[in-house]
Amino acid sequence: MIHANDDDNDESVPNWAKKPLLGFSTWSTQLLDDVDGYGGKNISPWFNETNIQEISDTMKVKLPRYEYINLDSGWSNTVDGYGRWMYRDDLFPSGLGHLSKQLRRNGHILGIYLLPGIPAAAAHHNLPIKGTTHTLGEYTQQRKQGNVFRGLTYMPDVHDEVVAHYFDTMASLFADEWGVGYVKIDGCGPGSGDQITPDLAPDTRRTLQLMGRSFRRRGIWTELSWYLDVAYADEWAVMANGARIYIDIESYSTRTMTSPQRVLDRFAFVPRWAAKRNVVGKHTGFYVDLDAVLVGMTTPWNARCIDGLGSDVVRRTYVTFWALVSSVFCIGADPRLLPDQYVAMLHHPQVLDIHQIGRIATPLPFTDPWHYRQVWWKPLDDSVVCVGLFNTFYYPLSFQQQQQDKDATSAVTAVVDNGTPWLDLEVRFDLADVLLDGCQRARISDVWTGKELGVWDSSYSTRLEPGACQLLLLTPLPPSS
Repeated sequence: MIHANDDDNDESVPNWAKKPLLGFSTWSTQLLDDVDGYGGKNISPWFNETNIQEISDTMKVKLPRYEYINLDSGWSNTVDGYGRWMYRDDLFPSGLGHLSKQLRRNGHILGIYLLPGIPAAAAHHNLPIKGTTHTLGEYTQQRKQGNVFRGLTYMPDVHDEVVAHYFDTMASLFADEWGVGYVKIDGCGPGSGDQITPDLAPDTRRTLQLMGRSFRRRGIWTELSWYLDVAYADEWAVMANGARIYIDIESYSTRTMTSPQRVLDRFAFVPRWAAKRNVVGKHTGFYVDLDAVLVGMTTPWNARCIDGLGSDVVRRTYVTFWALVSSVFCIGADPRLLPDQYVAMLHHPQVLDIHQIGRIATPLPFTDPWHYRQVWWKPLDDSVVCVGLFNTFYYPLSFQQQQQDKDATSAVTAVVDNGTPWLDLEVRFDLADVLLDGCQRARISDVWTGKELGVWDSSYSTRLEPGACQLLLLTPLPPSS
């Protein structure tokens, strides 16, 4: 049994790390080469200082609880005279420091994308380490691979006080001069890869220890990516604030963003991290990262939702599960292209409260061999418990998505009704399994509908269509007389 006060705040955790991150990141839209105004990947990314400022202005109004805005791969293609990543003048002619100040006026914090190690260009040009008599070429003579992407960075030959100082100067540049408060470090290991070969990256832990120490000391949220090995969770929690736990959620289509399958597949990878809750949560300032939330982006010129999810049922499940496990929560949709119905979904007050409490939910034992019926729960305070019920069967939804893609040229894409009620599943749980002290009676309400569902004794059950969920709040009651 998990008690709400088992993970009280540790005074050593800074305030900014006592809740999981809420923000926006650019990568998902950088893949959309066939959507006007987006794409470009990391070579010619669509974003620049003008449209990032516009996004900040929109977020301030539509998504006021979202704080971070991250520039993903492509914001930099060179280094400065001391071998530190440098922004592109063509994208940010006024400089990142200027952009950061503009974002701060809206209450937003700038983030940037990095790779572990020393940039290859800095090593090849043997650039000096600021404030020392040493050069970066001295520390990369062995040309050891620095991350999963070969040839972009090198791992230091040794990890001494000079290398630590180099990363300190990098952190100082980012935080003190540019106002950066978030870094995503990609291609980390042990980890990175895919389902078949999950560990493609070199072991970057010693480098990440130095980078993480420098960044966190300056109040920079440090995020590690991608598909990090859960066996090292204790170490990731010391060097970072979040870790990606699976492959990219994007489908890498140039027209749509993801799929129901890529969302629902994440459920299988969280239990191993939930078992590490002694190091995951607000008490350590370290959270799981299920990857971006790609809900609702709709192109106004044809009123087409391009998230690839095909159904609000799946969209609601997407948001619900990320909130239940208090995942790092970066939306990938351009906030300027979110219709009101999806703004309401992404900024639901109670759902965000459940997310921001900073506790990872725990699954109850699965009740079918395919793990389609799932129940996840966590305490919110000393009495109220949050429970999520899910039907993670997704094959008919994949068919629905194929139909949607075929109809992509139409002005408004219709959702196909598969007419498959036999795929609905009854999902149930015993109240004693989630309530403190084995209580078997509770008043239950539905978070998404706002409806009171009454008083339930012993157990609760509901029928859910494929991909659907129900998010409940349970208030325990004394036994009836």
